[in-house]
Amino acid sequence: MNHLFSPLLPRDQLTGPVLVLAAHPDDEVIGCGGMLAWHARQGHRIVVVHATDGAQGDPARREVGDIRDVRRQEGIEALRRLGIEPALHWDLPDGNLPEHLAGLTQRVEQVMREVQPKTLYSFHTGEAHRDHRAVAKATADAFAALPADCRCLLYGVNFVPAGGTLFDTTDTYAKNYEALKAYVSQNAYIDLPGMSEHRCRAATVNLDIPGVLYGEMFVDVKPHELPALHAAHDRLHRFMQRDPSLEGGL
Repeated sequence: MNHLFSPLLPRDQLTGPVLVLAAHPDDEVIGCGGMLAWHARQGHRIVVVHATDGAQGDPARREVGDIRDVRRQEGIEALRRLGIEPALHWDLPDGNLPEHLAGLTQRVEQVMREVQPKTLYSFHTGEAHRDHRAVAKATADAFAALPADCRCLLYGVNFVPAGGTLFDTTDTYAKNYEALKAYVSQNAYIDLPGMSEHRCRAATVNLDIPGVLYGEMFVDVKPHELPALHAAHDRLHRFMQRDPSLEGGL
């Protein structure tokens, strides 16, 4: 039986254009902010999509203004701190992406065809939030719109992908940390910078390489592998979570 440690891969094999699919403002910075800061430093074209309007981001109604406007501005500032232009906003209803899956998939397919990314960042299937899972499903269903040689790096917000590909983000982590601080409305509920620091530090637990202090982990696949991966991972994840909708177990 062989070791199956996550490989630490070089970033210089990644190229632009870069397409980033996120459900809410902050998802992409939590899941792949360090890598996005690196892409920006390389001068790669980066297109970020925020699929929802973020309307559910203030359940205690602490903000004076419209939370949708607040989160949009926070998202603009966070991406600015990473060196990235403002995101595209699709303004689909926060918390209800599964109910809009057909339209979401059409939009994902369209933006894939427009951008023709060489690197794609989207959610991995083992996420918890239903909006994240809907974006993962739409990504898998729209795979044919991607260039065949696109590198698909699937990130996690609720759960880090287990045993995926690892990239060293030590040199860009400070920018990621500062970007997460821009989400003031969300940090009122949860310490995004602090939790991210623990998470990115923990990603390097199996590395014994001096100077590698922070990392980001992804499921690293080719476009044509997305549908089969999604089906298998979705079933396994629902089995592990004891989802009552899963019939017949594995």
